[in-house]
Amino acid sequence: MKAAKILILFVLAIYLAINLYVYANQRDFMFFPTLLRVTPEQVGLANVAEVTLQTGSNLELISWFGKARNDQPTILFFHGNGGAVSHREHRFRGFMDEGYGVFMLGYPGYGGNDGNPSEESFREASLLSYEYLRDIGIDPDDIVIYGESIGSGVAVQLAATVQAKALVLEAPMSSAIDVAREHYPYLLVTLLLRDRFQSIDYVDGIGMPLLVMHGDSDAIIPIRSGQKLFNQASEPKTFVSLKGAGHNDLQLFSVAEVAREFIDSL
Repeated sequence: MKAAKILILFVLAIYLAINLYVYANQRDFMFFPTLLRVTPEQVGLANVAEVTLQTGSNLELISWFGKARNDQPTILFFHGNGGAVSHREHRFRGFMDEGYGVFMLGYPGYGGNDGNPSEESFREASLLSYEYLRDIGIDPDDIVIYGESIGSGVAVQLAATVQAKALVLEAPMSSAIDVAREHYPYLLVTLLLRDRFQSIDYVDGIGMPLLVMHGDSDAIIPIRSGQKLFNQASEPKTFVSLKGAGHNDLQLFSVAEVAREFIDSL
C-alpha cells in the first residue's frame, strides 16, 4: 500500500513537472520566428517598401508595404507563426499582380524586429499597422483584413475594433486553447496557456463580410475549429472547404483565387 502511494506521488510529481516545463517554455512551442532581416529587394520585390512602426514602448517593427493600383483595396495581412514576412513574398506577387495593395505586418521578434512574440504584442502591432494605413489616407472601405493561421487570431481581434471592407481568414482557429487541447489532451492547457487568441469571443461582434477558407485535411488546425469560428460569426459570411488541403499547402488549392473572387464580389 505504501509503495503504491509513493508510485502515485511520483507519477503526479512527473506530471506536474511536465506541465510546469510547458508553462515556462510555451512560447517556444507556439512561435517559430525567423530572426534574420531580409529586405524586399533581396527577394525581388521592387515595388515593395519597408515601413517602420514604433510601439508605445519604443520598439521598432519593420513591415512591408506595396501600394495598390487602379483603385483596388489594400490587404492588411497577418501571417502565421513561422518564418517572417520575407517568406510570404509570393503573397505580394499574387495580390499585387491583381492591383491590390499589401501591407504585411512584421511581428515583434520576427525578421530582425525588436521585442518578443506574444498575443499582446501582436495585438498592439496590428492596431499600429491599421492606423498607419489610415494615416496615409487609405479609407476603411479600401482595407481588407486578412489572417493566416495564428494570424487569424490577430485579424479577428483587430476586425472587432475597427472598420474595414472585409475580413478573410485562412485556416483559422476558434481559439488557441481548442487547438492545444487537440494536440496536448493530457496537459492542463486551460490553466497554462498565456496566449489564448480567443477568436470565438470576438467574431460575433464583427460587422463586415467574412470569408473563411480551410483545408479539410488540416492536421494542425482541424477544419472543425474553423467551422466553429464561422458558426459563431454574424452574416454576411462565406465558408469554403478545400478538399484534400492541409495546413501549409493551401496555396496549391487555389486559396488565393478564392480570396480574390470574394474581395472582387464585394
